[in-house]
Amino acid sequence: MVRKKWGVLLVVHGSPDNRGNLHVLEAYARLKDRLGGEIPLEIGFIEHAQPSVDDSLDLLAEKVDGVALVPLLLFDAGHSKNDMSSYIKRARKLHPGLEIIRDWALGTDQTVVSLLLEILPPIEDNVRETLVIVGRGSLDANANASLFYQGRRLWERRKGTLPLFSFISVTEPRLSGLLESLPPDRQDRLVLLPYFLFEGVLMDRIRNLGASYREKNAFSGTILVTPPFGDHPVFLDHIADRIHRLLRTGKTPMPRWPVVHPDESAEQLTLTEREF
Repeated sequence: MVRKKWGVLLVVHGSPDNRGNLHVLEAYARLKDRLGGEIPLEIGFIEHAQPSVDDSLDLLAEKVDGVALVPLLLFDAGHSKNDMSSYIKRARKLHPGLEIIRDWALGTDQTVVSLLLEILPPIEDNVRETLVIVGRGSLDANANASLFYQGRRLWERRKGTLPLFSFISVTEPRLSGLLESLPPDRQDRLVLLPYFLFEGVLMDRIRNLGASYREKNAFSGTILVTPPFGDHPVFLDHIADRIHRLLRTGKTPMPRWPVVHPDESAEQLTLTEREF
């Protein structure tokens, strides 16, 4: 029996700011090193950068018998639930002999909480800290709820005061409004924790809002904006492990999303199970 040759396609969002795309490519190169060259690994951008997901899928289809799609996405929203389906349908039509399997977004992965604990400063009894977890924001209510779920898990392991939650785009509460309502005498240290994988326009916006808060309030305490974590060694090791698991088992369990609208969630699960 001839063993199939598999390749892996990393599916990433892309940024209008090329610094973000370069950051992605740096992480991609480090992940390649972790896989040791034994598995063909390509990258495809959903938007804003090249190569596109479709182009990279076509390239891999010429080299391998099967492709594993691995989204470097934080939560299962439109890109993971809908766009991934479109990429797979197109590839199966153009390359009928190609076997395709997929992973899901990170979602409520505990490893992300572990690496955030490494990024954050330790709790200090004599330092009054306000921690604000900042998500991108989504039209998908379950994706937004997943951020709150992860934040609670982070607090359970880190303790301190309960974190505040905000979004930089798309949905409420917005970071700008939250900072406007935050009294400067409430804390000695303000920590903004962007729940982001890579650099880009939105990371700059978060940093600028932190600087504006200091200026408007003459805040004399510490303001810390933690870095995105898509190139963190713990994260890359975990993605490599997920790739090996996907290739070994040929499937990934359906994710368990926090259910905000039960009827809509059930409909989405039915569609997803039927397609994959």
